[in-house]
Formats: sequence, C-alpha cells, structure tokens
Amino acid sequence: MASRYLILVVSIAILFSGDAAGIHEPDAAAVAPSCDGEEAGFSFPVIHWKSMAEVVEEEMELAATATAAAAAMEEEKFVVPFRHRRKFSMYLVQLRIGGGPPDEARSRYVLFDTGDDLSWTQCVPCKNCTRSYYLPFNPVKSSTYHHLPCEDPMCEHGRITWCQSSHTYPTADNSLCKFDKRYGDGSKVSGYLGSDVFRFGNGMAGDDGGYNFEQDIVFGCAQEERTTAVREYSSGILGLGMGTFSFVAQAGVDKFSYCALSPERRDLRDQWRKTTSYLRFGSHAVTSGKIVPFKQDGAHFIISLKSVTYQRGSRLDQNQPVPIFTRQEAAEFLPILVDSGSALVYLPGLIFDPLLKRIDDELTLTRVYDPTNNPAINCYDGEMSDVEGVSVTLGFQGGAELELFGDTLFYEGYAGDYICLGISIDDRKSVLGMIAQRNTNVGYDLANMEISFNREVCA
Repeated sequence: MASRYLILVVSIAILFSGDAAGIHEPDAAAVAPSCDGEEAGFSFPVIHWKSMAEVVEEEMELAATATAAAAAMEEEKFVVPFRHRRKFSMYLVQLRIGGGPPDEARSRYVLFDTGDDLSWTQCVPCKNCTRSYYLPFNPVKSSTYHHLPCEDPMCEHGRITWCQSSHTYPTADNSLCKFDKRYGDGSKVSGYLGSDVFRFGNGMAGDDGGYNFEQDIVFGCAQEERTTAVREYSSGILGLGMGTFSFVAQAGVDKFSYCALSPERRDLRDQWRKTTSYLRFGSHAVTSGKIVPFKQDGAHFIISLKSVTYQRGSRLDQNQPVPIFTRQEAAEFLPILVDSGSALVYLPGLIFDPLLKRIDDELTLTRVYDPTNNPAINCYDGEMSDVEGVSVTLGFQGGAELELFGDTLFYEGYAGDYICLGISIDDRKSVLGMIAQRNTNVGYDLANMEISFNREVCA
C-alpha cells in the first residue's frame, strides 16, 4: 500500500431501458470537492442526458477540449461528463488509453463493474465482436503500450491466463499472455494482456481539459468478444472487483465509493448539478453509514442477506410489514453478490415467488410482456405513481437494512408507458444490482472487509 493515497473520483453514466440485462445477469458546473493537504484527487460527474443528440454534441465538445496538456497527479480535481440515456442499464466511465495525441480511437466508455476484476476493451483486430460506437483500441498506434510478459506474475498466476506464441499480430514471433473470460450469462471475451496509460481527466465543456490520473494499468485487449458489456457507447469493462487485475488494486487504494442518482431525480433549474455523482477512491471515498461485512469469493464482494420484508401503504399510513424471508442463524443467511455490472436484484425462487405473488395480489395493474422477451422480467401497464406505496426491505448481517421503493424497486420501460419490477428470479446466484443501489452511497472498505450503505449522503 502506498504511503500516500491516490484519490480518484470517477463519474458514472447511466444507460437505461426496459432491457435491464447487464454483463453479470442470468439468462432470461458541478465540481468534485477538492482535496486538502498532500492528497491528489480526480472526479467524473454523472450527467442525465435527454437524447442521443445531446450525447453526440457533448462528444464533439469533449474531442475539442481533449488536446489540452496533461496535468500532474497532484492536481486536486477534474471533471468528466457522464451520460445518462434510457437505453440499457449500465454505468459507464470515460477514459483514454495510450500515448500520443488523443483521438477518437483512444477515447472510450467502459462499464464500471464491481463484479469483475479484469479491465478490458476491444482491440484491433476484433473478430466476432459486438458492435460499439468506438473503434477498437489499436496498441500499435500507442507509444506507451507494452505486452504483458509471460513471466510476469500476473500472467503466471492468473486464473484465466496462459502463455502463447504469436506469429502474426501484434508482432511476429512474440509470446503473448492470453486471457479467456467467461461470465455467468454465458457470454465470453478473450484476447491478450498488455499495459498502457489509463487517463481520466477534465473534459467538461468549457474547461481547459487536462488529466488528473495517468498510470500504467494492465488490461485485456479483447480480440473475440460476445458480451452485454459492449453496447453502443460502451466498449469494455473497468474492473473494480477483488483480485490482482483489479483497477483498485493496481491504483494502490483500499477504499472506493459511488452514488448513482436515478434518472428521475433531476432539477430542471440546475440539471447538471442535481444529476451529478461520483466514483471516488482513496481518502475521498465515503464509507460511513450502515455497515455490512463482506467476504471475498474470487473477484466478488459477497454480503449476507438475513431477511426480506414486503410493505404496502403511504409513509403516513403503512400496512403491517409482511416477512417474506427471515433467518436468525448465520449459517442460514443467503450470500448475495454486490454488483454494479448488473441491473436487477436476483433472488432464489423460495424468496422471489412469494414476493412476486404478494406484489401481484395487491397491485391493480395489468401484467404486460417485457419488450425484450425476457421471461424473468416482470412488467406492468402503469406508471411509477401507481407503485408509490410498495416497498421491499432487505436486511443484512450486522443489522443494516436497505429499503427499496419507487425508482429503486421499479423502473420505467424505454417508451415510458410501462413499468417493470427491479427484482427477478435466479436459483443459481443472488445479486444486488444497480437499480437497488441507486440514490444510495455505497462504500467499499477493503482493509476492514466492509461495505456501507448511506441514503443520507449521496456523494
């Protein structure tokens, strides 16, 4: 651990629609607070964008400002706009990879993902790959790119890596550290490992640009990829999970936090500021609130679910809470993965089935098919106002509770004429996805193996 924390504050973009699948799903002028003292920091704000036209316009502005000189690591803050779109359910960060003058090929968005440790992006040549709006990264054009040597410990001891001689690309007779990654939904990505400079920096329209984080990061160059992580503006993953490959580990920090505002929480008088949130690292991380211990399972953060309670009624006139699932002994608690790469909460049938029945029995809304034809997603012909009184409370080991209601329990379909439940069924793996985490500061204290939830401070 470095004697001096590196503080990163990274902005989050939301892409959202009735298609609530994420990479880990089962089948079916706002400025970040500055640092005091010697610590460095940087920030990316989350912005709500109403249309694709705004996204394209801002992309052009970013390209115009990105030619500014790189700032030193001691810079106290920087801000990069994020995008919220109602298509797909993903949280993205913008970064630039590689040396030389910035260009469109090196600037890209990637999914920020606490459910995986390996960062990766599409690279040239990318065959059998999902289409992205960004060209694959070309390491040959980067003056700072290096292949990860086969004798490097990250290659020798990696769970998904091996060494292979290459007689073609990128260079002839070169041994490459290859990787092959499989996800729970059956999707996969493979390629080779390398290192290059990751840059996160200013890019807000009207500022002077510059970078506040510049560091070599080992990442995957994907040559074959079929995943839900790549969709339109997303071209890969920034891995924040546990493990050697994790961006968190390579950056040398042991704390990070984020708070992603829901699309509905915006103030038209000051839309930029009210829809801004941050992904923070080091001493800028906010880890106060209700504490839940976690266990490491590979790259995963696992917490223990001990109760699920349903309630209906207004805040002033609520019905008695209805226990859906209750366990008193630690051996009976349900392990659940905290995953920013997933949208929904996934629970086993023994919890989900009685919960869904209770919701269906009490709602006077007609069930409709999800347009993505995913049978695991349950939608209704109605509006968010129709489910204002419905809440589900998740109780965790240690006594912390997370109440889900409104836009942390339901979400609007892409056309806005139907709503869907943000909880679904999976008997293989339980997941706490990002819909449930919205409007809550989620802090990760790796040294103390704790995760905190705080609705009072959305930093």
